[in-house]
Amino acid sequence: MRLTLPRLLALALPLAALAGCSTTSSRSCGGDTDYLQAVERPPIQLPPEVTPTERIQPMQIPSVDPNPQQLDPVPRCLDEPPKFFARKAASADPAEEAVRIWAWAWASRKTDTVIQMYSPNFAATGEGGAAAFLEQRRQQIESGRPPEPKLEDVTVTAPSPDRRVVAFVQRFGEGAVRKELTLALEGQLWRIVAERTLGML
Repeated sequence: MRLTLPRLLALALPLAALAGCSTTSSRSCGGDTDYLQAVERPPIQLPPEVTPTERIQPMQIPSVDPNPQQLDPVPRCLDEPPKFFARKAASADPAEEAVRIWAWAWASRKTDTVIQMYSPNFAATGEGGAAAFLEQRRQQIESGRPPEPKLEDVTVTAPSPDRRVVAFVQRFGEGAVRKELTLALEGQLWRIVAERTLGML
């Protein structure tokens, strides 16, 4: 395309206008006078019905308490912790805890743990006595249907300081069995000395 004088002038005029806007002395592009006046304006005046927030109000330092050792009101945060911090109360009777561990170990197929919770003085009715009973229990744990680890409807009675009778419901799938374990305190451990089934549920 051949550039003629009129075409050159048409291209040069917009470029000259842009170049003029880039100089600080040019008034055609406005300058920064309006900007400087904007920052020098007074702060915003709120209507009388609007309460200023604490960010607008000047900070006020409270006066010194004449008796700093006395809190009013008395804080109760440590006396009543939030519910999500509250821990489940431990069982009042360690024999009940021993029975719950026995049930959990059976459900987890921890055979040795279950067998060790029976006392050497464990008495079992039926042919073969305690040895036959514990061998049958070992087979139940290793190859039988495991019970639920959680016991239901647990009750504890104390015939004497070193003896407890714990009754409970033990679930096996859809079925349930009501059982009773008698425990004796041997040294520092509660061990099972008798076991009986009270009925099927």
